[in-house]
Amino acid sequence: MTAQPVLKTNLVQTQLVKPCLVSSDSNKELNKEPNRELNKELKKSTQSKFSKAAASYNTHANVQKHAASDLFSLIKPGINKNKLCVDLGAGPLINTHTLQGMFASVVAMDLSLNMLQSSNLTTPKICADMDNLPLQANSVDVIYSNFAVQWSANFSTLMQSLYSILKPGGQVYISTVVKGSLNEIKTAFAALDSNSHINTFNSELFINQSVQKAGFTINSAKKRIYTDEYTTPLKAIASIKAIGATTQNHINTRQGLLTKSALQKVCSAYPLINNKACVSYHVLLLSLEKSHYKKAINCLS
Repeated sequence: MTAQPVLKTNLVQTQLVKPCLVSSDSNKELNKEPNRELNKELKKSTQSKFSKAAASYNTHANVQKHAASDLFSLIKPGINKNKLCVDLGAGPLINTHTLQGMFASVVAMDLSLNMLQSSNLTTPKICADMDNLPLQANSVDVIYSNFAVQWSANFSTLMQSLYSILKPGGQVYISTVVKGSLNEIKTAFAALDSNSHINTFNSELFINQSVQKAGFTINSAKKRIYTDEYTTPLKAIASIKAIGATTQNHINTRQGLLTKSALQKVCSAYPLINNKACVSYHVLLLSLEKSHYKKAINCLS
């Protein structure tokens, strides 16, 4: 068995850690950002909504399960016997269980304590913010993250953090939602007002630039479109709430609940395909590597 990752604080020697959204190390940087208060509120909202969705997540996360399967296929078999893997954004630990069959040790990390507690799987669990990773540099062999990093407040900074905690030669496997997702819901709500009702997702170009800027080598980058079908627009709209994905990560967001007439207007405008209400997710699947060479350069600089 490999050693567990060394945490930045002494809070964790047990299986489960309580939420810590801002650690002392990263708080200094966070306070430099002009939108730090907004970021904190968005984090709290995201944490709350995913926690409330813990009980229903497994039932409704169909697209996430398909993406996870495709992401697993990028992991090369037979070379992971002694490696430590972090399941970043582990949710209810569905993927953690599969990862345990691939790696010597797996640590599940998620922002939602309820998500982590919803599983009886025996594995180290850390409740922490991905934008505030409590792990030491050069302590992890592999990072697996399915349908999670799109919730980062700063994707570029997150990639730099992942690069830091990985050992030289370490691997990262990520699936992330990108621009173009949830267009059906966006179209339906456009009939109601000009406010945004879905998240703003990063473009493929920005993601590729960010991972390369962080120092990663891109071994594979594949675009997939996953689609869920529902019998009614109302069920389609409710589907993103059932998985906790209703936090808007920007300022131009409509406040308050929809009235019955407003909801009817939105449902009437929902685009149907063969009398089905679809919800599509544009997803980028990435296989990344921290090269030994880049690490040597950093050590000398």
